[in-house]
Amino acid sequence: MASPSSRQLRPLNVGDVVSAGISLVRAHFKTYLGLSLKAALWYLVPVYGWAKGLMIFAQIGRLGFHEVIRQPETVALSLRNVRPRMWSFLGVAMLVSLIQLALNYAISLVAGILLVPLAAIGAAGAAAGILSGVLIVAMQLIIFAGQTWIQARFWVYDMILAMETESEPTAAISRSWELTKGSATRVLLVLLVSYLVMAPLYLLSFVPFLFTIPFFAGISTDATANEALGIALLLATLAFFFLFFFAVVLSAPFFQSLKAVLYYDLRNRREGLDLQFRDRPSDSDRP
Repeated sequence: MASPSSRQLRPLNVGDVVSAGISLVRAHFKTYLGLSLKAALWYLVPVYGWAKGLMIFAQIGRLGFHEVIRQPETVALSLRNVRPRMWSFLGVAMLVSLIQLALNYAISLVAGILLVPLAAIGAAGAAAGILSGVLIVAMQLIIFAGQTWIQARFWVYDMILAMETESEPTAAISRSWELTKGSATRVLLVLLVSYLVMAPLYLLSFVPFLFTIPFFAGISTDATANEALGIALLLATLAFFFLFFFAVVLSAPFFQSLKAVLYYDLRNRREGLDLQFRDRPSDSDRP
């Protein structure tokens, strides 16, 4: 497949976005993976490390965006552009998380109120119970769709912080909502596809716990058996965190590349995408 930088700049569908994201990662795998590993390691350091890690993840997105618009940027130059906003990435991320949490709670509360009469219907008989079960499952799917739709509306806020460096940091939230207006379903589908692509990688993290199942069969008053179970659970937990860490490292470049392509497409659709950014690199800074 042709690299994103060789594509004609045009509106993209869901398949185009995912394909372009994969192409970006393949073309710059070593660079993006190195940055992703650095960001994940910084995440192990509270507060300062979280800010640093979020900044580096956004740096990957910025590098990907400049590849898409055929204005490649060096790693050093991209870092120079995002570094002044390091704490903004953490602050806005926390604010977005709080907004999403509040909205998700509101959706869950309304759904919970609606589920009460559905549960009452289920107590009326077998046929009513089946109908109630179907309706409850449908309601859960609606809740999931609503929460994912909200996530889709805020998903590119870090790309906005990384690219639109002249704007106020908190404006990235409303800016993301504005850019995704009319495209939320498409962004949601990209999110779902990306989750499906990366799901096996994260599910692999839980495999170590499967090896603890035989130890549960030996639970008794025998101290030795219980000690063996405790050791097995400890080892499984350590293996889980190790595998989960590398799942994050491997998946972050993919997610950030998708954001880069989406940010390009959203701006292109809504604004025609004026490529002359104020922080565009000079000729001496180009690779």
